[in-house]
Amino acid sequence: MSSETQPAAQSAKSAAAQLGSVDPSAPSSIERLGEESRGLLVKIVEGLAYREVMLANIRGHGLKFVHELDAKLKLVRELETALVLFREIERIYAALGSRDVISAVRDRMERIPYPSSRLELELCLFLCEKTSRTALAAYRGGKCRELEALCLSRLESIVERAEPEGSAFVEFCADPTNRPHAQQMFTRWLGISMLAMGRPGSKGDTRAVELGLRRTHVETIGRGFLAELEPFRQRCHLAWPDASAIGIEFPTEKRISTR
Repeated sequence: MSSETQPAAQSAKSAAAQLGSVDPSAPSSIERLGEESRGLLVKIVEGLAYREVMLANIRGHGLKFVHELDAKLKLVRELETALVLFREIERIYAALGSRDVISAVRDRMERIPYPSSRLELELCLFLCEKTSRTALAAYRGGKCRELEALCLSRLESIVERAEPEGSAFVEFCADPTNRPHAQQMFTRWLGISMLAMGRPGSKGDTRAVELGLRRTHVETIGRGFLAELEPFRQRCHLAWPDASAIGIEFPTEKRISTR
């Protein structure tokens, strides 16, 4: 194995090793779940798979915008790490009596656009990764220990960032003439990211928390995500879009804000 491919393999092995915290000899927590919990868990795993496949496809598509070899290798390493952990998503889905999780989310994936430039790629990866980190953390302490282990392993593999990697997007926004285009990209990917969290206030959202599958309601997750984005939004002189523009409404307040 070459020195260039070793980091990718090591990163993937490290991510997979994190799942070893679940004792394989212990009874499966999935088997002890009731029918309603299992049904909700199927939807939760499909949501997780949707976010992961979306990110994987965007990374694969984005390789054509990245010309530096080191940057390309970094994207490939991140993609490999995510795909290794995706095997555990498939395993949990199968344990719930379902078969092909990728087929279950394929129709939704076809509605996702792809970035059209490196600038947009950096923004969408930033927003989608931040969405994933916020959503994954909500399963810490959840009733399904297999799902918790998977989510915490994936959480650890995603680097926490305060703004897109590199300074290109922030610098782009520094020019007032660029801000309308920046706002358009921000609105598009903010909506896609937030919709991937699930619907705030839905029956499934409420029951997932009541049954202990997730510790936090989608609205709380979403508001935490927006609060983390606020410094970046201000630095780039961007506005929160109207809720109707991105298809998200919080039950307690019908607008997008950090409150």
